[in-house]
Amino acid sequence: MKLGVITIGQSPRNDVVGEIREILGHVKIVERGCLDELTNEQIESLKPAEREPFLVTVLRDGSSVQVSKEKTVQLLKKGIKELEKEGVTSIVLLCTGDFLDLESKKRLIQLGKLIGGLVEGMLAPEEKLGVIVPCSGQIGQTKKKWSHLDPVVEAASPYEDSGKILEVAERLRVENVDLTVLDCIGYTRQMKQTVREITEKPVILARSLLARVLRELC
Repeated sequence: MKLGVITIGQSPRNDVVGEIREILGHVKIVERGCLDELTNEQIESLKPAEREPFLVTVLRDGSSVQVSKEKTVQLLKKGIKELEKEGVTSIVLLCTGDFLDLESKKRLIQLGKLIGGLVEGMLAPEEKLGVIVPCSGQIGQTKKKWSHLDPVVEAASPYEDSGKILEVAERLRVENVDLTVLDCIGYTRQMKQTVREITEKPVILARSLLARVLRELC
């Protein structure tokens, strides 16, 4: 299996791909980043307008940036075509966002859809969903995304203040959520453990879910 992975930010994403390798074992992985070939000025031009849906991602130097979801789609399509030419058997989108108009000649695995299907399949009607996103500006769009489940949404960046995750986990505990989704590929296993210990309820971590699905495919 030759796996293509594409991130919204810049590659390589050693933090994510390293954990995936631990679960998958020996699989050839080819990485691409939507922002790999862009200058700082070009990346700056991708910033979202006020109230525009956006994504939070990380650059090669470890800094996080916000990019317009709409403007990113064309870069994603370009990256998918490049990975197809590399002869990969499957392409994985390292982002939990929902993208409706992406397609590929190869198997295209969208993490956002995987998480959505899993939550739909396991959350009982009377149970309460908690969601943690990287930025407070994403709370509105996330509530809209999960509106049919009336979620409790909190914000804590996986790339910046690590102590924030403790605060939001405590608020989710007070809200008595039954399941929490860490809605960004940047959240780590340690962050999952922290939220699980505080809420005392199950937590879905995007990167480990993805790795286990890929292992099934392998």
